[in-house]
Amino acid sequence: MKTRLHSGSVHGILSSVAITCTTVSMVCLFASGAANATPLILNGGFESGFTSWTRLNQLGSEGAFSLQTGTVSPINGDTVPAPPGGVFAAMTDALGPGSHVLYQDFVVPAEGALLSFSLFIGNRADRFATPASLDFSTPALNQQARVDILRAGIDPFSVAVADVLLNLYQTNVGDPLISGYNALNFDLTSLFNANVGQTLRLRFAETDNLSTFQFGVDNVSLETSTLVPEPSSLLSVGTGLVALLGMLRRRWRSFGTFSLTLFPTSEGGL
Repeated sequence: MKTRLHSGSVHGILSSVAITCTTVSMVCLFASGAANATPLILNGGFESGFTSWTRLNQLGSEGAFSLQTGTVSPINGDTVPAPPGGVFAAMTDALGPGSHVLYQDFVVPAEGALLSFSLFIGNRADRFATPASLDFSTPALNQQARVDILRAGIDPFSVAVADVLLNLYQTNVGDPLISGYNALNFDLTSLFNANVGQTLRLRFAETDNLSTFQFGVDNVSLETSTLVPEPSSLLSVGTGLVALLGMLRRRWRSFGTFSLTLFPTSEGGL
């Protein structure tokens, strides 16, 4: 028996086939791998204190990076936001001027990575002052915070161009004196590609010789991401193909047995 197939029927079948094939293709694409992240920075939430981190203060400084919890600063008791992740954050606070750094070294793998962290800026002075130095003891005004990636093994207080591979954040004159916590995110793929196998340093720094400055740091994460094939991929693809074949079979049966010889309708078309 030959069945007349009108253009709408044919187009409907072909459209369904195209949609189902697209669905199967998407299944194959998203089932081909899963992202496995490798952490390069440890204890980024400071829930284990300052384990894996190094804290340094310029000679003669008051205060330091301290653990902060709740809604008051560690030394002065100023009102600050609660840590955005977990119980603790790292925060500078002091009764006098000083310069403070907090850093962790890591080895660059042969793949890209994403860096994120949250910052609180609590400048109790009436301005920022941002000379190209972290020295609080000079006559020059210095009231700033910054985040950098440095070469490991150099002076932890250096801001020299040859030592700073990437400046990620810096307060500027005219910025809001109080802000945050603000979450910042960076793709470090280009930097990593140029420094595979090297040991680099993520540094948080704060200097103040005008007034108290609370610099809060939390949720520090530096992770690589690699697609790893999943054993379930083949099963997902197979399931999609079975669904496609089942759909086609039901479509063909709904039209009976037919050949591809199409007869004109009374209107003269297919």
